[in-house]
Amino acid sequence: MPTARNPKPQPVPLTPSNLIYIASASVDGNVCVQSLTDPKDVQLRSFGRPVQAVALSPEYKSDRSYLSGGLAGNLVLTVGGRAGTSSTSTTIGGAAASASGWLGSIGLSTNTGKDQVLHSGEGAISTIKWSLSGKHVVWVNEQGIKIMRSNLHLESAETEFAWKRISHTDHPNRPGWDEMAGIWKAHVEWIDEAGLESDDGYSATNGSSEKPQDPPDIQRLKALQRSRQVEKLVVGWSGTIWIINVHPGGAGTGKEVGERKIGRAEVVTMYDTVQIHSMLKLTGLQFTNRLYNIWNFAIYPKFASSTCIY
Repeated sequence: MPTARNPKPQPVPLTPSNLIYIASASVDGNVCVQSLTDPKDVQLRSFGRPVQAVALSPEYKSDRSYLSGGLAGNLVLTVGGRAGTSSTSTTIGGAAASASGWLGSIGLSTNTGKDQVLHSGEGAISTIKWSLSGKHVVWVNEQGIKIMRSNLHLESAETEFAWKRISHTDHPNRPGWDEMAGIWKAHVEWIDEAGLESDDGYSATNGSSEKPQDPPDIQRLKALQRSRQVEKLVVGWSGTIWIINVHPGGAGTGKEVGERKIGRAEVVTMYDTVQIHSMLKLTGLQFTNRLYNIWNFAIYPKFASSTCIY
């Protein structure tokens, strides 16, 4: 009960900048998406099997879509849904899902959302993450690391690229993999290189690492350049680290002039943490900031998160 010492907290204003959503997945097969500002804006959806990963679209405020996956091995895209309702995924069948799909086909269904299986058949999915630009999605199943083009920021000539896979990297080649595949979880991060610590940002004149603010025109130019830049992905999985560059698509060159390219991904570096540890013992090398971050990422991996915030 509010008192003079503990007044009732004021509600968060419903402004666009405060429209934050959080999604969680659970072993009972449910995905819950909740607004942090409006307690009535919540959706619960049952997928019938344990869900281990969920990732909201970076544009969830407007497109109401998210990706999820788990023990069923299906990477599912869910679009729509009505706030304040509980629904059943159309991917698991059953009378309720069949009725919803049939009513929807004749325009009589309420907005319970629509599900589409984008990929399946390669074991349990443990991790799903959108890239910082929103253009790519990475997910990890028992067979390896997959990257696809999302449906965001596509030009009119590129609509066919939506949800097309562009890369696969095999799982770590470790003894006992068949027995431990369901336990060893990958840790995946899209890297914001502008936010990484760097010795180059330190100013010897004033002892500060702060950089002067760019004029608006320069900021817009840098934003345009970032949209065309390669996105960097780091994956730590069972003692192996991959650094993967994801190149954007665009107009073809050379023999492919006039064609649109979906983009590509390349593994630029692969580390074995055992080899790194041995090398450091032998040589006494000092860590750079970047290597230190990569080392911590691999040695202390977090279990695949089943919570996503946007």
